[in-house]
Amino acid sequence: MFEQEIEMEQKEGSSFGPVLIILLLVGLFVGGLGVVIYQGKQKPKPEQATAAVQTKLKKTDPVTVTFYTGNVSLYAADSPNDPHYKLLEKAGIIKIAKPKGTTAKVDLTPAGKTFLASFPEVKGSPGKNDTVGYTLPLASRKLVAIGELTRLNQEAFEVHYTWTWEPTKAGEMFDIDGKLVQSLPTYERGMLIDQHGAKYYHAAPSQASLVVIKGDHGWELASR
Repeated sequence: MFEQEIEMEQKEGSSFGPVLIILLLVGLFVGGLGVVIYQGKQKPKPEQATAAVQTKLKKTDPVTVTFYTGNVSLYAADSPNDPHYKLLEKAGIIKIAKPKGTTAKVDLTPAGKTFLASFPEVKGSPGKNDTVGYTLPLASRKLVAIGELTRLNQEAFEVHYTWTWEPTKAGEMFDIDGKLVQSLPTYERGMLIDQHGAKYYHAAPSQASLVVIKGDHGWELASR
């Protein structure tokens, strides 16, 4: 009798083992499924998407233009013959003297000195042959709104956004629709656009997108 009871207990124990394994597998499956569903529901918060866009915009800003004062070479990469010098002269910022040999004297006007003083971050830097270079900020990109977030995979989203130009006082001079740019010949306007920062600074806002990925510190701008 005693031996029969032991045998029955052994049989019951051996039958419980497979059941336990099945329960563990079911638990793992359900738990894993829960993790997948949870991750699938995760997406960047508005402030995280905004921070990523701001980082992207800062990498491309600002648009600038550089000019030199002093005896500037007519054959330099940045020459007094270039259209941005002509535009700045029309704006009353600089005065270009008649060329002497291979150089032309470029001076700041009193109005130009006052204008530069309104940009505390702009400091003259020494150039070749005792010239002084100035780099003026023309415009930065400004975020208008965050739009749709499109899932690319479990760890990546495409963030759509709207941005617009925010020009400085110098940028207003380089606006393509402005009277200063329009006063120049067509080919010089083309050079301003291609090489010297002239743009439609008052155009309608533009649409763009970028990709954010799930990193160690949350949603981050993808490096691409």
